[in-house]
Amino acid sequence: MAMYSSSSRSGGGQTIAFLLLACALFLCNVLFSVSNDCSSTIRNESELMTYNPPDIQPSNAILINQTSTLPKHNQTFTIGICTIIKDMDAYLNEWLDYHLLAMDIELIYLYDHSSEFHLKNWYENTRTHPVYKRVHVIHWGDLVISQGPQAKAFTDCILRFGKNVEYNMVRNYQSPTKSAERTLNITEGLDYLAHIDGDEFLVPKGDYNSIHDVIGDYLHPYGGALTMNWMLFGSANKSMYSPIPVMKRFQYRDEVPFGVIKTIVKASDFIGVRNAHSVRVKAPALIRTTKHKGAIHKAQFLNVSKTGASDGELPSSALLLHHYRYMSNKEYDDKNCNRGHMAGKKACNGRTGKTLTLEELSEKGKPFHFSNNNW
Repeated sequence: MAMYSSSSRSGGGQTIAFLLLACALFLCNVLFSVSNDCSSTIRNESELMTYNPPDIQPSNAILINQTSTLPKHNQTFTIGICTIIKDMDAYLNEWLDYHLLAMDIELIYLYDHSSEFHLKNWYENTRTHPVYKRVHVIHWGDLVISQGPQAKAFTDCILRFGKNVEYNMVRNYQSPTKSAERTLNITEGLDYLAHIDGDEFLVPKGDYNSIHDVIGDYLHPYGGALTMNWMLFGSANKSMYSPIPVMKRFQYRDEVPFGVIKTIVKASDFIGVRNAHSVRVKAPALIRTTKHKGAIHKAQFLNVSKTGASDGELPSSALLLHHYRYMSNKEYDDKNCNRGHMAGKKACNGRTGKTLTLEELSEKGKPFHFSNNNW
């Protein structure tokens, strides 16, 4: 018994020493990372929440042919993302890392819809970052709220940063922002641009691991645009925010895709935005889906749909847009009732300060997906 007890104490001491050493190494690694601007996601989130930066001009666009750190893939065309965000600081790094690193998106254009321009300092401090220098920030402020800030931002993004866009559209375009003229030659820019939000993630399905390969099969041979349906993820019964990646916190989704779509468009075929979800393309190009190669999006035709913003066939074999709309209950209430989002505060009960219940949405004739889903 004495020998067993002694051995146990010795083993425990070694274990404690090992843990202390591991902790010391971890702290050294963290300090080294901080000093070399290789900060962790949590540190970046903390900094984003406290930035109070100087003004910048949104005309310093990153040219494709001047960027030497773009990811490698088998396709020869380029894909970018245009997104409008507001008060998404705590989630931004995860969203950027996923699309820039995991999905090999070449460039991302963030339209900051906060009146204070929250991302100014983040933008300035990342111009030499090996990954985030591929992110360009435009201050959209409180502009054109009554005219649809999302659709306006997507139009601005395509006409300023798309490749081979319609010359007359660029010449006649008047951006609502200052110093927002196109600085690229018409033949420069990105071939394809996706319009998604900061809580939406492009996810290839089936045999596809790359967005570029999906585009290569379903859009590149045809031109025009490609739709992708939402896959809604619920709140996982979470009641409040925690500093854990969104895709880890919320892993429960609906059984089938949702009917609402977003769009990836070939810049040279773009002639206009119908709304935040759909676009118009010039003939003979059409809007396609991933139901099968060459499949036509029926809702693009006005005699089928007034908005073109949905696809009831719910194609899901090649590409979906994972939509983390709800987050936790408190986050969703804050989004709907306090800071608001692109659709305003349509889903808020002003009396209770909470998101409208299913019954209240039904009474007001609003879509049921506005409610908080606790699955």
